[in-house]
Amino acid sequence: MAYLNANIPPMEAYVRAEFLRNLEDSHGEVFPCMIFGVCSIPGRVPMFHFMMEDGAVWWRMPIHAFCWKEDAPAMELDELMLWDSFSYYISVTKFATIQFDKIRYISRRKKEYQGTYLFTLDWAMESPEYPDTGFSEEPGQHKCGHFIKLDNGNYAIQPNNRIRFHDPSFATKPNVNLIERKLNTHIYTVEQDWKWVTSDDDRYEYDIVDTEDVGNSNE
Repeated sequence: MAYLNANIPPMEAYVRAEFLRNLEDSHGEVFPCMIFGVCSIPGRVPMFHFMMEDGAVWWRMPIHAFCWKEDAPAMELDELMLWDSFSYYISVTKFATIQFDKIRYISRRKKEYQGTYLFTLDWAMESPEYPDTGFSEEPGQHKCGHFIKLDNGNYAIQPNNRIRFHDPSFATKPNVNLIERKLNTHIYTVEQDWKWVTSDDDRYEYDIVDTEDVGNSNE
């Protein structure tokens, strides 16, 4: 888990020139770049750091500034992402089991897009300085973000509930909705029951003691 900035798997891509010009001009031109990092600030989308061929480094660029095909169509940011960052504390994981799997997702405009899984962003821990900055640890609110290399040449970040993976050996019922899933609102813990405590000794293989028995033994 990293605070504010984190490494991502490096990607050779293109950056759209208008984002280098404060969106004022140069629309339609792209430059090769190497994306290498991500920044997470609550209330903003994840933003990415990159290097250009002249050695210039740029910080905090949104995902719709990039493409991997020179002629990729420009897309609205909210068509590529659904949520802002949940916390200053971000993790980046490339899950081996699903790496390079195909993904399809439905956008907020009800359009379907397809692409390839690259890695996952996830959040936890609110900032100690700003403890009420979001829902990174709320079961019913938290979302991760899967980074997708879209077939149309753009990139997207989508949460679990908007996507479907293609795994030909396991996900063999892609056109069947197996169950109507509901948001989980539970926090699962085994340390909240007054009934159980550990034995009050230094044994490595300590016992788990019923507190009612402890009370009876003191009578």
